Amino acid sequence: MNGSRLVGLIRTIAYIILTLSLMPIQRLALALKLPLGADLPRWYHGWSCRIFGMNIVVRGKPSPTHPTLFVSNHSSYFDILVLGSLFNCSFIAKADMIDWPLFGQLAKLQRSIFVDRKPANVGEHSGEISRRLKAGDSLVLFAEGTTSDGNRILPFKSSLLSVAEQAPPEMNLTIQPVSIIATRLDGMPMGRAMRPLYAWYGDMPLAPHLWAAMKAGRLTIEVEFHEPFKAHGMSRKEITARCEDVVERGVVRAVTGRAHAAEQPAEMAVEGDAIGAAA
Repeated sequence: MNGSRLVGLIRTIAYIILTLSLMPIQRLALALKLPLGADLPRWYHGWSCRIFGMNIVVRGKPSPTHPTLFVSNHSSYFDILVLGSLFNCSFIAKADMIDWPLFGQLAKLQRSIFVDRKPANVGEHSGEISRRLKAGDSLVLFAEGTTSDGNRILPFKSSLLSVAEQAPPEMNLTIQPVSIIATRLDGMPMGRAMRPLYAWYGDMPLAPHLWAAMKAGRLTIEVEFHEPFKAHGMSRKEITARCEDVVERGVVRAVTGRAHAAEQPAEMAVEGDAIGAAA
């Protein structure tokens, strides 16, 4: 897990150049309400994944319906790069992320919605989430409310899906469960011990974890878009249980390798470039 310092340095420099070059362009696009403001984050995330040497294997397709609330498991800040590279979306992020150096600014530039995920306080932010869904925006919700170790999923919090329960019939809200998991390093199965190279959880310090990932070889991330369904008429507990069950089964398939034998990277799959191949 020591990796290559040279690869880590090259990746770090490339990522900083990419990020600092595009941030003012995105700010301007949002200020002028240009279509580029919705499209540029996907391009940025795609190139970030290439810089980090990530090979993304996709099964299924993201819902083209607007609005769609994508409900995913969550093990790493890298999940944002991966999902953001596959379709235009904004994220429902935890409130303290707004103060993170650099990453907080990037989240703002992707029009993230910052919420206090404590059940008692979720309702305060449901109005903004509902407004964005009514406007036709696609949003990604990490329903565990925190990050896991990447080997399993944590219980989904039904309070986070209250906005889906309360969505009016005319919104015609679509829910799509999504499973995301890191499965391979340089083509070899990662296993439980190696998966924290991708997963960031507990009290792990951010900088050392990011540097270890920068130095590592090529990571394979598997994303499965499950069958979407309509939220109308379902309680938040029913929506939560359905999403949790489907997402968990997707993670288990990926972790055990049962999905790998039949994998077919979709058109939107992103492969690491020569920087990743040099690891």
